Amino acid sequence: MKRMKRIESVVRAELTENVAARKSDTALLMGCFARMGIDTSRSFAELAADGSLRSMESITRVRRKVQADSPELRDGAVTELRAAREEEFREYAKAK
Repeated sequence: MKRMKRIESVVRAELTENVAARKSDTALLMGCFARMGIDTSRSFAELAADGSLRSMESITRVRRKVQADSPELRDGAVTELRAAREEEFREYAKAK
């Protein structure tokens, strides 16, 4: 629980201060890793091998939770696109 609260505070700070992080998971992840003290100049393989990237999934999940609780931290264009795709999926699911 404590780890998730720490990740939440990092994600919230990144979404608040970096508008690009609202549009891109890559920008969000890179910003959060930098805030967490992970050297993002190293290769992906090195970071994965030493376990530095274990929190990637948690960061994106926390982003969804933070943006659900704080709509002002969402990107409008991305929100509209996701809503359109959600409706498309609902139609697909009903047809099966």
